[in-house]
Amino acid sequence: MDKRILLGLGGAAVVVIAAIFMLSRGGSGPKGDYSFETATVERGDVARIVSASGAVQPLNQVDVGSEVSGKIIDLYVDFNSPVKKDQVLAQIDPETFETAVQQARARLDQSDAAVANARSAIDRSKVNLEVAEENYKRQKTLHAEQAISQAAWEQADRDYKYAKLDLQNNEVSLQSAIAGQKQARASLEETQAKLERTKIRSPIDGVIINREVNVGQTVQSSMSVAKFFTIAQDLSQIQIEASVVESDIGGIDDGDPVTFTVDAFPGESFRGVVSQVRKLGAEQANVVTYTVVVSARNPQQKLLPGMTANVEITADRATDVLRVEADATQPRIPKELLATLEQGDSQPAQGGPSAGGGPGGARGGGNPMGDWLKAAGVDDERANLITTEFRGKMEELRASMPRTEGGGQRGIASGGFGPPPSIAQQQQMNEFRQKMQAMQDEVLKRHLSTEELEAFNKQRAEQSSRKRVTGYVLNDKGELQPKPLVIGLSDGSYSEIVRGAEEGDQLVVRATLNKKKS
Repeated sequence: MDKRILLGLGGAAVVVIAAIFMLSRGGSGPKGDYSFETATVERGDVARIVSASGAVQPLNQVDVGSEVSGKIIDLYVDFNSPVKKDQVLAQIDPETFETAVQQARARLDQSDAAVANARSAIDRSKVNLEVAEENYKRQKTLHAEQAISQAAWEQADRDYKYAKLDLQNNEVSLQSAIAGQKQARASLEETQAKLERTKIRSPIDGVIINREVNVGQTVQSSMSVAKFFTIAQDLSQIQIEASVVESDIGGIDDGDPVTFTVDAFPGESFRGVVSQVRKLGAEQANVVTYTVVVSARNPQQKLLPGMTANVEITADRATDVLRVEADATQPRIPKELLATLEQGDSQPAQGGPSAGGGPGGARGGGNPMGDWLKAAGVDDERANLITTEFRGKMEELRASMPRTEGGGQRGIASGGFGPPPSIAQQQQMNEFRQKMQAMQDEVLKRHLSTEELEAFNKQRAEQSSRKRVTGYVLNDKGELQPKPLVIGLSDGSYSEIVRGAEEGDQLVVRATLNKKKS
């Protein structure tokens, strides 16, 4: 056969094979080229689990120290010793304090004597005053009858006045002596209290979990209390102060169930509940964390203070909802297959923008804000007034926003499924969202009561936990097609489907290119 004919037939064969290959792939990747693993949308429960860690601590612990300085001469307890309230735990050398008590008692005795002398002086002054008064009256009568001299009358008058002044002076001296007596008594009580404080007593029933002093050690107590012991009140109840990053703190409330493990007991799980979410955040290495206090029972006292607990908090739970394997919301699709999808369908999938819903109902024509107001118990008339006012302000805000580098306002209050925005567009969208949020809060605070606002914010928080993703399904021809989804809670294994799929739908988890047979 002529060589040119052979080449022509070979070229035609290549063209035919290439055509068959392209037809077999099509615009959406046929099933013959790829194997698809799918997951079924079903009903069940989904919980959002927040992982954190923290140290096991007693529910109530007290640091016991000394308010006085001195040398420790006795220790009556040690680590792990059970103690009772008011039990003596340690003894500081009391000699100096006993001497101070004796001196204070002697000063009090002197003050008591001074008070007694002052009372005696008053009694004497009263007697002298009575005598002077009688003499004054007698001399006055005699002077009126001119039976005595003028000098004798004047002397009697002076004696009477001096007697009254002497009584007043002695009464003042008594008051001074009583004040000195009170001061001496207070000084004695103070020294006795310091002497008593040389006995270090337990303020509570509990167990010693830490000791920081030894016999013979001298402690100095000046501005701060010298710490001797740490007492745990009841190790049958413990708590964990877990650090939760700010991105996970939303939805964690008092009473949320908790499971945790400790390295000391591998494979064993313990249960507790959230007892407190502290509102003060702490920043370290540009990461903000919040302290979540977990309370748990420890009846066998297996959990010891200081153990590191790996905590899992069930922040939110949805029961009997549509769910799918979490991998189906982030399917593993080869890049070349996704490229063929984009070439075959340059338009965004229908339903994407309407999947979510902005605060003002700008997406998809819905009105989530109205729904949230209704759920908060706001009547239709006020709800319409609020949403209308907010829409008007939204239009003013949109008009005031500058156009992006692409020549438009792409992404502002749209949230569609399209090419990723540029950095400038992202910054503009963030700025828009912040202003929109502030505007919404301003309108709501003007029209809603405190209770209504709290209910509205709860509805809004639930909505903010939802996000839009693109899932994929196979059509009747076995071709891959995008399917916009709105998902809610996710526990790592399953994700809640809020919108976009129905029970029984098959969502693609991964696509694998079939190996060609040799």
